[in-house]
Amino acid sequence: MERKKLLEIKNLKQYFPVGRKQVLKAVDGISFDIYEGETFGLVGESGCGKTTTGRTILSIYQPTDGEVIFDGENVAGKGRKELKSFRKRAQMIFQDPYSSLDPRMTIDDIISEGIRVHFPQMKEKDIHDRVSALLERVGLNSEHGARFPHELSGGQRQRIGISRALAVEPDFIVCDEPISALDVSIQAQIVNLLNELQEETGLTYLFISHDLSMVKHISDRIGVMYLGSMMEITTNDKLYDRPLHPYTQALIAAIPIPDTEREGSGMINKLEGEIPSPINPPKGCKFSTRCPYVMPICQQEIPILKEVEADHYVACHLVDQKLEKGPIQLPYEETGYGSDMKETNPTVN
Repeated sequence: MERKKLLEIKNLKQYFPVGRKQVLKAVDGISFDIYEGETFGLVGESGCGKTTTGRTILSIYQPTDGEVIFDGENVAGKGRKELKSFRKRAQMIFQDPYSSLDPRMTIDDIISEGIRVHFPQMKEKDIHDRVSALLERVGLNSEHGARFPHELSGGQRQRIGISRALAVEPDFIVCDEPISALDVSIQAQIVNLLNELQEETGLTYLFISHDLSMVKHISDRIGVMYLGSMMEITTNDKLYDRPLHPYTQALIAAIPIPDTEREGSGMINKLEGEIPSPINPPKGCKFSTRCPYVMPICQQEIPILKEVEADHYVACHLVDQKLEKGPIQLPYEETGYGSDMKETNPTVN
């Protein structure tokens, strides 16, 4: 059975003017699809454009260029009134549970605000009942509705954020690092709650995070971003078992695990250098200034994201070169390239 695309992102760009005739390219022409009922993880270092991507998809930021096709309709660049039906079906859970809730509103008012906008005919009793049911669904109780945000813990506030997103019965939710501001003991509870809600209602998620171990736990497919560009997209299993882009390899190698599990793999185990400025990115491949396997072509031509294996997309000249020789192998499966990798052994600054 063919899966249905709920969201299609085509050549999405989000540029911000800064300084004198300078432009910050936060999102620089990325494309990917999200299917109904799946969780698409979006990962990368801080400042790579993950959050901007999520906000641009929901038209919190109007895109500079590109298309955001939601259920067959392009919603990019539409006005506020035209976006009302889209906003009912697409919601967001924000990263910071402290700043994303209005401190002057009670929890009841925060959750019911969207209901009143999108269900104007609903009676007050029905609104109150729905809010109470939502609070109970996320592990709170109706008594919390009379409180203000400052009276709740961080984990409780994030549950309120989830309740607010669920209140209008959306099909799609952007989860913008929803657990990064929480204690480790609470993070698993929130992720498990999101999984349960997805199983019950068929929700589709864009899960943004810099924590690859958590993304592995929750995502079906994963996209890796670097400096506003998409470097690799593939399934959960392939990304962790068979990463092809050097940047992806470095991110996975940074996941804390016993050294003995990584010893002798030949994969990049450290990144050197700083992320270049998105105002003045490198010519050619944006990762060329930090990649230990950079070739002359990498500094001249921008690699195109292309499918190199079934459901595995990579933007890398080195992978393209290897593809011409036959089936793709991991770098450390070949002599020469693997030995160079071990000799490089870059260090973190």
